[in-house]
Amino acid sequence: MTPEGTITRLAYSCMLMVGINSGWIGPFIPEISRTVHLPIERVGLIVSAAAAGSLISVLVAGEINQQLSAQKILVGAMAFFTAGLAGLSASRGLAGLLCAGFMLGLANGGIDVGANALIVELNRERLASALNYLHVLFGVGALLGPLIVSAAFASHVPYWWVFGGGALVCATIAFRLGVTPALEVRLAPTPGDGFIAMLARPQIWVISGVMFLYVGAEIGIGAWLFLYLRMAGALGPILASSGVSLYWLGLVCGRAFGGRLGHRIALPQFTMLASTLSAAALVLLIAAPAAGGLAASAIFLIGFGYGPVFPNMIAVGAARFPAEVGRMTSIVVAGGALGAIVAPWIMGQAIAHVSARASMEIALAFTIAMAVLSLSLRAFEAPSGEEL
Repeated sequence: MTPEGTITRLAYSCMLMVGINSGWIGPFIPEISRTVHLPIERVGLIVSAAAAGSLISVLVAGEINQQLSAQKILVGAMAFFTAGLAGLSASRGLAGLLCAGFMLGLANGGIDVGANALIVELNRERLASALNYLHVLFGVGALLGPLIVSAAFASHVPYWWVFGGGALVCATIAFRLGVTPALEVRLAPTPGDGFIAMLARPQIWVISGVMFLYVGAEIGIGAWLFLYLRMAGALGPILASSGVSLYWLGLVCGRAFGGRLGHRIALPQFTMLASTLSAAALVLLIAAPAAGGLAASAIFLIGFGYGPVFPNMIAVGAARFPAEVGRMTSIVVAGGALGAIVAPWIMGQAIAHVSARASMEIALAFTIAMAVLSLSLRAFEAPSGEEL
């Protein structure tokens, strides 16, 4: 295997671990609460600590990437990941758990920037396809996480053994990244490059706006779909939970499809069509949440349409700012992180104080705005008509 192939697979492994961690943290929170004798709402602050660490790390990693290779950033991120999982495994107090969660967040942000930048550097001829395949691994991990939890419960394996095993896997990936010969393939910066200069460019704001809307809608639906199906569709917990799994499965399939199609169609147009599909499926789900197969198909198509959006936007930014991929990624991912804070909160307020249907109508509004804004990126295409 070539060094390029080895590093690419290791970057994919990093993203897979981010997905697995996203999928198993929530289901393990009740067991952690019982083990450490803390209220579940206090243990749930692990998620908030991770979000804070991720936002800080995303903003810092982009600037670090202008000085260090993306491969070195991934080594550091996986070291934080190892420490975070080991901390969750060993800690028996709230302070230790929150520190571990914060380290996991630092790792997530570093992987978001480092893995995307590394895949861009090694696959500039097929940006959209390579990035879609990278983010397929996140979705696969998010599906695997709950299955690992279920297997642990069935086998009576305590959570600290699972997290300890995850720490060993992360340490192995970090070691492999560290000993694999580095590949310096970044483009030389051009005059005028810099964080402030990038913020002055309208295109970066449009891409960040699409990411804000996309991540907000994606995370909001993932967070509230179970309750929506319970309230609006009158479904039992097993069927409602299956609906959430179907949503994430659609996301994985959408990214796999995007990997096949991403290099054959202009990315703004592709993103607009995918967003429109999700919007149409949301209309169906809002109109008929209890319609059995129709509602199930709508849920899958919502995720399927969302799938290519995130990697497509990274690809658009990488094509426009080839010498500042890390910095660009940190800015647009930070826009997505803000969306993840805002949209789920608004949807939660709607479902609590207005109606279950209102929460999905907010997601629909975000999705329609995303389709319109993504199409406006065509205005930034090269005069020759070359596709982004």
